[in-house]
Amino acid sequence: MFIIDEPYISDVAEKFLVESQMPLLANDFASQSVSSAANFISSAEAALHLEKENFRWVYSNSENAISWITETFGADSDLAKKIDVFKDKAKFRKSTASLFPDITFRKVPATEIATLTFESIGRPFIIKPNVGFISAGVHRVDTPAEWEAVQAKICQETEATACAFPGEVINSDTFVVESIIEGEEYAVDAYFDEDNKPVVLNILYHRFSSEQDMSDRLYVTSAKIIEERLEPIEEFLTDIAALGDYKGLPVHAEIRIDKEGRIRPIEINPLRFAGWCSTDIAYYGYGLNVYEHFANRTRPDWATLLKGKESATYAMGVVERASTLSDEQVFDYGAFEKLFSSLITLRKMNYRTFPLYAFAFFEVSPETEEELDLILSMDPSRFVRDAN
Repeated sequence: MFIIDEPYISDVAEKFLVESQMPLLANDFASQSVSSAANFISSAEAALHLEKENFRWVYSNSENAISWITETFGADSDLAKKIDVFKDKAKFRKSTASLFPDITFRKVPATEIATLTFESIGRPFIIKPNVGFISAGVHRVDTPAEWEAVQAKICQETEATACAFPGEVINSDTFVVESIIEGEEYAVDAYFDEDNKPVVLNILYHRFSSEQDMSDRLYVTSAKIIEERLEPIEEFLTDIAALGDYKGLPVHAEIRIDKEGRIRPIEINPLRFAGWCSTDIAYYGYGLNVYEHFANRTRPDWATLLKGKESATYAMGVVERASTLSDEQVFDYGAFEKLFSSLITLRKMNYRTFPLYAFAFFEVSPETEEELDLILSMDPSRFVRDAN
């Protein structure tokens, strides 16, 4: 079963829902945003469907769906608790402590941020909302001076982003302070099959401009990345699966892999793959439809998918909006598109409501790799123009 909710549905997902006729919850957003040819079912029918499936095999493009699940089945239901173990950052750290004993963490109420000192933590740390999304309010702090700067703005910036999403998705009430996890960062889309074994559908290398950069600006994938990382990531997710029964659960995992090859989780987000339309990079790069594999409970044939893709790198750039635009200002998409030598598609966002202008999917070759650095260093405000 599928739950499609705000803020966005991609045309890849919509086309799949229409062609497959998979059951789709008829909530307000889906009814307005998805073709009427889709197989809509009522809330009551959706509840019965999930009960028959033992509350498994439900996918949502948006964490907004969590509120429907808790309202329909209760916060104490098995499905809601399973989601909460992953969504609540402190609970996730506690549940995985036996696997990663070197990761320390503590919860900090927002009311205590102003009096929290760097010395009381005693080491460099990451601070982020206990319930968060799109890296809002996430900061790396290495020195007392950096903490003073972050301390002055973290609650305000988190609250500003939280206004655009339900409390189940992001809120500014509580933060988690945790160890810095070193290594290269990757994002992974996967689900757990009927045997509770992981099925990997996406492996994306998360590139940053610096150690302090915590943004979601650039992700890349290639045959080399998948071939090198697939097996160890499957082993990592197998260890996670051993902690519970996650059959039929889709997840978006953010991990770091250090120089010794050890994998540690930053977080694992339940019920979905990469947010908004990001997971579609698998379709644009390899022709892999993540929705189809989840719905049909199938495993990708990576050897076949990667054949002939050896020299290509596929990238997804997030074009962020740093500040609100006036009614007289617009973002010049035409000028932005000229940055790319091989733009696959540009997904325009409602930047009046959300802090994003677009998602850009593009391909680079060894000769055009500088476009990756360009995205990382680019100031999106240079494409803001007067409407007249």
